[in-house]
Amino acid sequence: MKKNKVIFILLLELMLMGCSNAEEKINSEAVMEIDRGNFIKASYLLNDAIRINPDYLDGMVNYRNVYPRALDQAVEKIGEYQKVSDYKLEAYAYEDLLKLKNNYYYADDLVHQKLSLSLEILTIEELYKLKATMGEVYYSAGNELEDRKLNRAEKRERYFLYERGVELSPKYKDLADRREKAYEEALVKAMIEFSKNTPVSYRINLESQVKGNVAQGEKRTLIRLVPLDGKRFADAWENNKADNIINTGIKINLNYITSTPESVKKSVIPLTWYEQYVANTKDGPVVKNIKKTYFRHDFYKSADVRVSFTYIMKDLSTGEIIGSGTFDGIGEDSYGWSDFSGNLPKGQARGTYVRKLKSKKELTEMALADAVSKISQDISDKI
Repeated sequence: MKKNKVIFILLLELMLMGCSNAEEKINSEAVMEIDRGNFIKASYLLNDAIRINPDYLDGMVNYRNVYPRALDQAVEKIGEYQKVSDYKLEAYAYEDLLKLKNNYYYADDLVHQKLSLSLEILTIEELYKLKATMGEVYYSAGNELEDRKLNRAEKRERYFLYERGVELSPKYKDLADRREKAYEEALVKAMIEFSKNTPVSYRINLESQVKGNVAQGEKRTLIRLVPLDGKRFADAWENNKADNIINTGIKINLNYITSTPESVKKSVIPLTWYEQYVANTKDGPVVKNIKKTYFRHDFYKSADVRVSFTYIMKDLSTGEIIGSGTFDGIGEDSYGWSDFSGNLPKGQARGTYVRKLKSKKELTEMALADAVSKISQDISDKI
């Protein structure tokens, strides 16, 4: 029992040492940022340090000193952008101010106890007021993109500006209505047409991967893959005609599926060893060595399947090609083994285990997964 207690204490000390190393490292990074004049970034780092350990004195002192300077720096940036009426950059500067205040407002109670005499804790009402102000700024930033001919990226930007504004101040003016209108204009409604030689399983796999990749990104709410309507797709593609059902077309062609059948390469290496024996001579028994030869037969077996896709993606409202590429996938398997013949040394086995290679179906699935992963990611990035 005593031994277990000692081990527990040692483990606890090691855990505490690990924490100390982490917060000290973060504190050191923060000090470097302070020296560079990056008070906002330094505040973020120090907040992380005291979150790890609210009893960390150096981190607490540095946070107390840099937090007011970080607030001033954020307010200064806001003022600079207000002077030139750059609402978008002003909104992003406000994000720093909100994050700084949120970090302190939601800090550990122990942090508040230690800093309450040095730093004033803002109220929840002050946070709500700040968010309301930010909502107005995001509204103005979105409005800067109104009544202009926008490309796909700018339409998305306008939507995200209004979307953030609604999050911060949902009841401000017609912010929610403008967001909904921006959403409709930014929404990507895409159809995918596959070449006729593309197996159904490939199509399902590729579409699901495109959806999965899109779902992980910021623009996930703005992408909709709609079922293929061959006639509508052909008309839209040929005439660059977007409508309320489709505004983006994607053509995917299966270039080829090729397989290299299983092949075996072989090489033979002669090996020697010496066996001792006793020979009777006129001078009596003498130990002699006799050279013996045996052979190692090395085998290398391999097979592979290769798949290639090409795609073209078009913005049907403008006719612009917004993405294209050729992507190859490979599924391969190989295995090497050896066996032996001749006068083998004592203890030398005749051969090693020989396994079967993956089947053509398995290799095809591997090649497909490789190609589909690449092409789906590219489509998701450019759509």
